Amino acid sequence: MKKRSSIYLFVVVLMLFSYNENSAQTSSKKRHSLSQTERSLFDQASMLSEEGVYSESSRLWKQLVDIYPVCGNYRYHYAVAILNAGEPHTIVDAYLSQAISDSGTLIRGSGKYNEDLCSAPIDVLVYAAEIKRLQNKFDAAQDLIIQFKSEAKNNNPIHLKADKILRDISFAQSLMSNPIDVTVNNLGDAVNSEYDETHPCVRADELQLFFTSNRGRSNGSNHGKFDPNSLKHYGDIYVSERDSSWGEAEWVNIGLTKHKYAIAISPFGADISISHVDGWSTESYTANKRKGEWLMAVNIEGASPMPSEGVTVFSPNRDFAVMSIVDVRGKTGSDLYYYNKLADGSWSNPEKIKGGINSNKDEITPFISADGSLFFASNGHDGLGGFDCYKSNFIDGYWSVPKNLGYPINTVDDDSHIAISADGTRAYISSRRNRPLGDYDIFEIEFTDESRLVNNNILLLNSLVSEQIDALDIKCMETGEVYDPGTFEDGDLFARSILYGGYSYELRYYLNGIVIKTDVIEITEDAGYHSYIKPINAKGGWISNGEKLLIEKYIAPEPIADDVSIVTDSMELALLLGGGLELDNWNVFYDLTPRQIHTGKIDISAMCHEVITRIESGLFPELFISSSASKSENRSTKETHDFSGKRSANIYMRLKAMLSVNGYTNSDDYTFLPFDIKVASNEQEEVPDFVRIEIK
Repeated sequence: MKKRSSIYLFVVVLMLFSYNENSAQTSSKKRHSLSQTERSLFDQASMLSEEGVYSESSRLWKQLVDIYPVCGNYRYHYAVAILNAGEPHTIVDAYLSQAISDSGTLIRGSGKYNEDLCSAPIDVLVYAAEIKRLQNKFDAAQDLIIQFKSEAKNNNPIHLKADKILRDISFAQSLMSNPIDVTVNNLGDAVNSEYDETHPCVRADELQLFFTSNRGRSNGSNHGKFDPNSLKHYGDIYVSERDSSWGEAEWVNIGLTKHKYAIAISPFGADISISHVDGWSTESYTANKRKGEWLMAVNIEGASPMPSEGVTVFSPNRDFAVMSIVDVRGKTGSDLYYYNKLADGSWSNPEKIKGGINSNKDEITPFISADGSLFFASNGHDGLGGFDCYKSNFIDGYWSVPKNLGYPINTVDDDSHIAISADGTRAYISSRRNRPLGDYDIFEIEFTDESRLVNNNILLLNSLVSEQIDALDIKCMETGEVYDPGTFEDGDLFARSILYGGYSYELRYYLNGIVIKTDVIEITEDAGYHSYIKPINAKGGWISNGEKLLIEKYIAPEPIADDVSIVTDSMELALLLGGGLELDNWNVFYDLTPRQIHTGKIDISAMCHEVITRIESGLFPELFISSSASKSENRSTKETHDFSGKRSANIYMRLKAMLSVNGYTNSDDYTFLPFDIKVASNEQEEVPDFVRIEIK
């Protein structure tokens, strides 16, 4: 009898436990009486959320929230949908908090898309933590994750998301406590709007910025034309021009109807490479500007490696390309692939980049800087949260492990579409940081010498050709590639190109089909960034003056203590001796000692005054600089010659800059003759260590 009573007691306890467990999982607000219409609404909303069409699914979830205003389950699904659709964080936060409050006891299992439950699943705590993280409320986010970990079942798959939030918070706290030295500024209302601005591309001279925006056009021509997936306008390409600041962005009409993403522009904005996306496939187009007007975009399918799944970016000299391609199996999101240009001009088959670049999530928006560095955005590597931007270099045949660009380039929200300026001093990035509407804006990043991400070894050629010629071309002497750098602007011919370090180039000028002049430019591998903007003409010696223009790394002058300038003016001496000089025969010499050459406070105003006096007298002064450096045991003859040349260049740059400030331009108002560079190997027989400036 006692044995049977014990069995009855065990069964009663088991029944009570099961009842309490079920009650905790379903709550007394369980919905079993949905109409057929409401069940259909639930099924459609669930399906659209599952497929990532959040703008449309949020609309359907909102209908269920309105019908059942105290259902934490529906409110939770609505909050997740508007979070992924880019709604403001404060609104999402309010809905998630209300979902938790309305639910009472949360469902310990995931409860994904269960129409009969009114309590939200325990997953709501993780999404609430995500919103707190996005608002930099790290302590509150961690508390929610701790609660989730203590209450959720071990087999709940959202544990992975919870773990990543904790890693993101830890990583963010580490980077934010040690920010890099950059200045980040929103480009303002002239460029940005309440809609998404993405895919920034900047000209080499940074006078124009191209980007994509899904705003309504000012002329109303895209009114009512929306992407059915996002219910927003299709992306258009816009351009803003910089004077003292970025001007009002204008729509670039290139004739395409769906999403148009600017993925690359030519160095001076005459051509745009475009990715045209209709929601199912991607096609490659190019558009050209001729006589101030943009022509309709032309499909270049087959001319580049552009399968339908992704967007290609090319290396500066177009010898390789990188593309972000969606994994068709849906296992690793979007990954980066690599292509090589073959000897016959075709492209190799795509190969997935090996090593640590690709993660189990998305790698998107690749960009290749002028020095060949690869930049991209990812939400799968260690980061501050969402998409962060990373950098990798191609070293010994492999791409290096990607490096997070740090805070404040990256933030706790999505940061992507980074583009580096040609000189490496600035970058442009599309980011959701501090955006109350959750939209992407374009920001400008300014680097210091210490924080800059790249050291582009390039020469930016942007010169007016003021000689009578028919055509010109540039030939890379190492690769044999020939291309036309000529661009007409308001009837004037300009030579415009980016020339890369480690190569030599021939510039050939044609008249009546015959080469009448050839310039040679050699750029060392470590040259750094340089620009050449002098007019090209015979009077100025063209570019290389019949020799070779060597572009190499600038070496700062040797540090010298301040000294008193000693300048000898030969004309003044001649006058003191009683000898008069005719105006046309003026010869003024300035002899500088090494200590004077390199001091930062050298007074060159007297030299500048002499040049200006001749210009205002109707003359065309010629400036001749000679220099010498003494050879030592620690410096080879070549190194000594280069050092001597840098002494001449030091004075040349200072004098040219001062004349420019006074409104006088080299080649137009005066000219520098080729330097005379000397090496003094025997101090007893030769004059060592000097710079002489002669004005004729």
